[in-house]
Amino acid sequence: MLEELRIQGVRNLAPARLRLGSGFNIFLGPNGAGKTSILEACHLLAMGRSFRTPQLRRVVREGEHYLGVGGDVSDPVTGGRHRLGVEWQGTRRSRLDGQWLKGHAAVAEWLPARVLHAGSFDLVGGGPEERRRLLDWGCFHGVSGYREAWQRWRRAHEQRNAALRQGQTRAAREFEGPLVEAGERITRAREEYVQRWRACTVDAAARLGFSADLDGLDLRLRPGWEQRRSLAEAVERSRAGDEERGFAQVGPQRADLILRLAGRDATEGSRGEQKRLITGLVVGQGLMLMERSGRSPLLLLDDVLSELDRGVASGLIAGLRDLGWQVLMTAVGAGFPGQEGQEPQWFHVEHGRVYEGSDPHVSRPHVPRET
Repeated sequence: MLEELRIQGVRNLAPARLRLGSGFNIFLGPNGAGKTSILEACHLLAMGRSFRTPQLRRVVREGEHYLGVGGDVSDPVTGGRHRLGVEWQGTRRSRLDGQWLKGHAAVAEWLPARVLHAGSFDLVGGGPEERRRLLDWGCFHGVSGYREAWQRWRRAHEQRNAALRQGQTRAAREFEGPLVEAGERITRAREEYVQRWRACTVDAAARLGFSADLDGLDLRLRPGWEQRRSLAEAVERSRAGDEERGFAQVGPQRADLILRLAGRDATEGSRGEQKRLITGLVVGQGLMLMERSGRSPLLLLDDVLSELDRGVASGLIAGLRDLGWQVLMTAVGAGFPGQEGQEPQWFHVEHGRVYEGSDPHVSRPHVPRET
């Protein structure tokens, strides 16, 4: 659970230190007040990247050159507590319990977070990159050894591509062995995950009240090469073309999810059907995380109540309440479907300043530079 969130230098937000509740934390305020930026900061801490832009410099407050987000988390499984941090000053750096890290994976491990926002609902019809991100998040948190295999494959993949670009064909072939070994491992892990993910997505839809909309859900992995061949065979057949083009054309980097509803491609479904599918997939991942590790995700909901029809929105809020997950949610008004019986922690956001409760006159302490 994320107990405290500290923000400095993020978009239009004033420095803030937020004590969060274990259930719903709702950020109210008009459009443009900075509500989404709070969720963006939280996502940056959890994932090492923004869900709004691939360039972190665009997240930095105008006129400043430093961005810092920190947080204190508690783990209900181990009983441990950790202090997380990420900052940007031209490059990103991540910190765990006061120690600077190489990469962000060790921080991400302690704060499993999922986000639903307007762009999430383009996942079905968009390119495969975001679907791979969704899949890899689940495998990272739910399949033992996945992170290490993925890192070995990525290193070999990047080294081979670098050699191909430089025309060093003999050197490129030396990386094919480790690339194939690690690539087949992560593909087996992805296939294992996807098989269970379908059942958990159907379970999530039932908990949220729209199981009938996911009747006939077919969720499968397209590995990134012809399935009737091994990765070793695919790499060998693609070698001449790779050498000509200077990059790999087959492999896990080309993987995708096949999504079908009632025998037809999910892209042919209505906009409402696609939104319910994505909601089910994300909540289904949270159920898998609980099933495999005993931990629940932090769920970030950015104005999703305006994206979902009233029945689905009500079911989502009520279902998350019953699951007991920690939720950070933005909303324009205090009234929304499914909040009956909720005792959320309220925050008011106005002109980039965050106030606890709905009273905008309550002052908030500034977060120090060290996050």
